[in-house]
Amino acid sequence: MGFEETKTAPRRRDRVRTRTALLDAAAKVFADKGFAAATLDAIAESAGFTRGAVHHHFGSKEELFLAVIARRDGELLASYEPLLAGSLPPDVQANAEQWRKLHASDRLDTLLRLELRLLALRDDEIRPQLIAVDREATSATAARLAEVAISHDVSWRYQPDQIATLLHLVSGSLRVRAALGEPDTVALMETFLRLVWASAIEPSTQRAGPAARQAPNA
Repeated sequence: MGFEETKTAPRRRDRVRTRTALLDAAAKVFADKGFAAATLDAIAESAGFTRGAVHHHFGSKEELFLAVIARRDGELLASYEPLLAGSLPPDVQANAEQWRKLHASDRLDTLLRLELRLLALRDDEIRPQLIAVDREATSATAARLAEVAISHDVSWRYQPDQIATLLHLVSGSLRVRAALGEPDTVALMETFLRLVWASAIEPSTQRAGPAARQAPNA
């Protein structure tokens, strides 16, 4: 390892730590105050840095907000990986319990999701970027569902992107319901998951195309 690499590694780690601290602080400030009322000064102060540090890592408040959402989306998808890596369909009770742990009591995430949609509805200029972040999360889920089906030699009766979109939409609605204090959200999520896994998966042999079904005898 050269001298320059030795000097660069600590700086890179410092940048990663600073960015992580800013994202942590921004998530809380955006959730507590809302996007419009949140300021870069408040976020910098909460993270223990100057406003200059924020500008060094993020070009604008909008870019910082999008980065907060994108990071949380990645973390959430990774949190479901142990379930997807097991049997398919996954254990519904375990799936619903994981949802409860990740979402039912996470008021911060619920507030951030609501801010995302409110901002998209109110701001015509940033709306495409906000929608893109939302769709990227759904696409990542759909891609993982497609991979899991292949690894288990099963097929989806419906397009994985439609299934992923429904999973995200229902989860989002139930998170709001949980934040409002409704006690039945986990049971509703479990029922929804049972419906999805029971109706959406079939053996790959049942998905043979018309050409395969109509192949002439040898």
